[in-house]
Amino acid sequence: MPFAYARPRRRSRRVFPLVLIPLLAGGTWWIYRARTQAPGGQPTVVADSSAREALPQPAASRPAEPTPSPESRLVAHEQVLIAGDDSSRASREAEAHGPEAPNPQAQPPRDDETRRPDPVATRAAGEVRTGRAETEQARQLLEQGKLVEARQALNALLRDEPPEADATEARALLTRVADETIFNKRLTAGDPLVDTHVVQEGDRLVNIARNYDVPYEILLHINGMASASSLRAGQKLKVVRGPFHARIFKSKFRLDVYLQDTYVRSFRVGLGLNNGTPEGGWRVKNRLENPTYYPPASAPDKRIIPPDDPANPLGEHWIGLEGVEGAAVGHDGYGIHGTIEPESIGKAVSMGCIRMHNEDVALLYKLLQPGKSTVTVQP
Repeated sequence: MPFAYARPRRRSRRVFPLVLIPLLAGGTWWIYRARTQAPGGQPTVVADSSAREALPQPAASRPAEPTPSPESRLVAHEQVLIAGDDSSRASREAEAHGPEAPNPQAQPPRDDETRRPDPVATRAAGEVRTGRAETEQARQLLEQGKLVEARQALNALLRDEPPEADATEARALLTRVADETIFNKRLTAGDPLVDTHVVQEGDRLVNIARNYDVPYEILLHINGMASASSLRAGQKLKVVRGPFHARIFKSKFRLDVYLQDTYVRSFRVGLGLNNGTPEGGWRVKNRLENPTYYPPASAPDKRIIPPDDPANPLGEHWIGLEGVEGAAVGHDGYGIHGTIEPESIGKAVSMGCIRMHNEDVALLYKLLQPGKSTVTVQP
C-alpha cells in the first residue's frame, strides 16, 4: 500500500517551511540590529573613503571659505579657458595623429604632418582677429558680399606694411577672397581682375590665355575643363587679367603671389645655402614639365637625371628665371621647382634655386607666364 505512506510525508513537507520562515526572519532582524548599533546605542554609517569625504561636515569643523574677489574670478575664468583650448587642441591632435610614441626623446615631426595646414585649419587660423579698424571694416564688407571692396581695402593695408600680426590676418582674408573671385568659375560683378570671353570659331585656348598674359593652364583650372581640346565655339570662358607675379621674402621663407598688384596667396619655400639665392628682380624665362636634371658645375654629383626618375631633385615642374635687376643681373640657370626633399622647405639648403612643395609649385606653374611674370627676391 505505498499510497497510504505517501500522504503523511507530503503533509510534513508543508509544515516544515511554515516553521522555517519565521526563524529566518527573526535571525535576520537580530543580525541587522547587532551590526547597526554602536556601543552607545547610536546608529553607525558604513561607507567607503570616497563616500565619507562626501558627507557634510558640521559647521563648526568646516573652515570658512573666503568669498572670491571679482579679479580672482576673472583670473580663474581665463585659466579655465586656456586649459580648455589646450586640452581640445591635444584631443584634436590625438585624433589626427594617434597617441604619442612612448620614446621620451622628442620625436621630429613628419613632413606630411607639419608642412601645410589643411584648408579647414587655414581658414580657422585666418579667423583670429587683431582688432585693427581697417581689417574689421573689411570683414564687414565681406559679410555684406562686397568682395571687390573688401579686397581693395585689405590690399591697401598690406601695401602700408603693417605689423606682422595685421599682415598675416590680411593675407588670410585676401586668400579667401581670391578663392571666391579668381580661382573658380563664378563671376563677381564689377571685378576688374576677371572678364568673360566668348569663344569664336578657330580660337585656341593658348592664344586666348596669351592675350590676357596668363598661362592657358589656369583657364583650364578656373573653368573646370579637362583639356584645351574641349573648347567649343560660342562657349563662355571666365578669364583672368594677368600677369601674375611672385615676391619672395628670404628671411621668412615665404613666396607671395600677386595678380597684377593684388595679393592672392602665399607658399613656403626653401632657398640657397649661405645666402645662395641672389636678391633682386627676375623674369620668368620658361616653364618645363617633367624636366631633366642637369647638375651645375658646383654640384658634387655630375649625373644627368632623366624625367620621372625618383632621384630627380626637381620634381615635375620647373619655372626658369633670368636675373634682370639688382644682384640678380647676369645670373641664369636659377629656377623655381619641386623637390624630393620636402623637409628642406623653410630652410636654406639648396644650391641657389627656390624649392617648393610639389603640389604648390604645380599651382604656381599655372600662374606665371614666361616673358610677362616677374619674381622679386627680397631680404
